[in-house]
Amino acid sequence: MSTSDSRSASGTTTSPEATTKLPAFEESETSPSTTSIGTGKGSAAKGASRSPKKTTGPAPTAEPERRGPRRVRLTLARLDPFSVMKLSFLVAIALGIATVVAVILTWNLVDAIGLWGKIDQLGRDLNSGDPLPFMEFFEFSKMVSYGTIVAVVNVVIITALGTLLAFLYNLVAALLGGLKMTFTDE
Repeated sequence: MSTSDSRSASGTTTSPEATTKLPAFEESETSPSTTSIGTGKGSAAKGASRSPKKTTGPAPTAEPERRGPRRVRLTLARLDPFSVMKLSFLVAIALGIATVVAVILTWNLVDAIGLWGKIDQLGRDLNSGDPLPFMEFFEFSKMVSYGTIVAVVNVVIITALGTLLAFLYNLVAALLGGLKMTFTDE
């Protein structure tokens, strides 16, 4: 860039490196005799950005035409694996709690309709009056323990799978460009 002033006395530019005036902006014309330091064209005294010329006339009466909702097309290029791991962990915790609650409710429902007693009676009838040995595995405390073990294993598996799928998505998105989505603003 040149440090010399390439403007002529009339205020027009002669250098091909000179900036052009944007059509939406107007600049005030000053005579060269009234120009002082800090008030020239492009100086920092006017500020870094220039606002368009304000009109003092009446406001336009016609409203701009409404075109409907805006549509934005975006690409999901990358998933942060740590964020996906945190989210999948929280989802897995919620599913684990739901699993334990479902086991408790199911056991209570089966007990309320008397199915455990009927199964035990059927086993005693088939085993000459002795209870079936595997019926002790269907006690309430053991069923809740089984549900809790399944929930903990599911938390570990779902968290690991979520994180692994985030890494795989990032690899595929790097090769193919990611998932393209369109959003509308209503």
